[in-house]
Amino acid sequence: MTPEEIRTLALFDTVESHPEINQRQLAEKLDVSLGLANAYFKRVLNKGWIRVKQVKPRRWLYFLTPKGALEKSRLSLSYLKRTLDSFRELKSKGDKYLKFLSENNIKGAHLCGENNLVEILSFCFAGLDIELLSIIPEKSFTKNSSTFKIPDLPKLKKNELIIIASLDNQNIISEILEKKGLEKNKHWILFI
Repeated sequence: MTPEEIRTLALFDTVESHPEINQRQLAEKLDVSLGLANAYFKRVLNKGWIRVKQVKPRRWLYFLTPKGALEKSRLSLSYLKRTLDSFRELKSKGDKYLKFLSENNIKGAHLCGENNLVEILSFCFAGLDIELLSIIPEKSFTKNSSTFKIPDLPKLKKNELIIIASLDNQNIISEILEKKGLEKNKHWILFI
């Protein structure tokens, strides 16, 4: 989906859940400037996707039209299809990755990373001779505070390792693991 389609879908969701919303509030919800929110609003109004009704001076209600509901459904299906395609691609990659580790005598793994990717990878352990031992939350490595303390890590036995499954913080997590004396490709690896 294009950024414009994503914003249009967000606009539809917002109008449906908050028909009394004003354009300033809409701009905040969409995380865009007021001018851009106005432009988006004019676009969907001109396309007939949203209807406006004045209820008081300077107070409006917004409604999705049948044509707008159809466009929202189309955008939602497109979003769902892309999400499922991404899930299938990551699951396939995870299956191959864990199968390779299992074939190389790795018996257990600790997953460290962001929730969505870790959740997808956790499905990949089924049917393999490699056990998911624990999940280490990525946020435990990335807290920005003066009292930040390197998190306690699991004791690795022979044939166990940590898989870093992070899209944004691989470098930070890698540095911390190295500071703890853990070696890349021996104690930990990156899921890429």
